[in-house]
Amino acid sequence: MRSEDDIRERIAELEDAYDRTDPPTSELEDEAEVAILRAIEELEWVLEEHEAESGFTT
Repeated sequence: MRSEDDIRERIAELEDAYDRTDPPTSELEDEAEVAILRAIEELEWVLEEHEAESGFTT
């Protein structure tokens, strides 16, 4: 399981990568992008946990 610091670092990496390819045009858009990136990171974490527990493969 990843630590909270690892998760926060991954979110920051995703934000930076996304902003380099598609910079936000407003504060509201930036906040929405952050929420989406956090959701992606949480899904990655859940899938990793599920895979580790049950041998789930994609």
